[in-house]
Amino acid sequence: MNYVYPLLVAAGGALGALCRYMTTLVMAGWMGTSFPYGTLAVNGAGSFLIGILGVLFSRVYPLPGAAAFLITGFLGGLTTFSSFMNETLQLWASGRWLEGLGYLFAQLACGLLLVALGAFLAEKIFL
Repeated sequence: MNYVYPLLVAAGGALGALCRYMTTLVMAGWMGTSFPYGTLAVNGAGSFLIGILGVLFSRVYPLPGAAAFLITGFLGGLTTFSSFMNETLQLWASGRWLEGLGYLFAQLACGLLLVALGAFLAEKIFL
C-alpha cells in the first residue's frame, strides 16, 4: 500500500476543515448567525472548485496525488453535508419551516449549478 496518498488526504482534509471553520466565523461576524451562511458559502465554493478540479485532474493533468490532496482531502474537509442537514433540521425545529426549505433548496441548487459551471469553465479554458 502506498502511504503517501492517505497522508495527502489527511493534510488536505485538515486544511479544508480549518478553512470551513474560519469561513463560518467570518460569515457569522459579517452576516449574523440567524442563517447558516458559512455552510452555504463553503458548499457553493467547494462545488464550483470540484467542477474545475474534476475536469483538470481527469482530463488535462492526471495528477493523482494532487487530486487526493485537493479533491478528496481539502474539498472533502471544506464542504459538509452533515452540517447542512443539521442546520436544516435546526431551522425546522425552531419553527422556521419555509426558511429551512429555502435553505435546503438553495444548497442543492447552488451546489449543482456551481459544479456544472466549474466543469463547463474548465472544459472551455483547458480543453
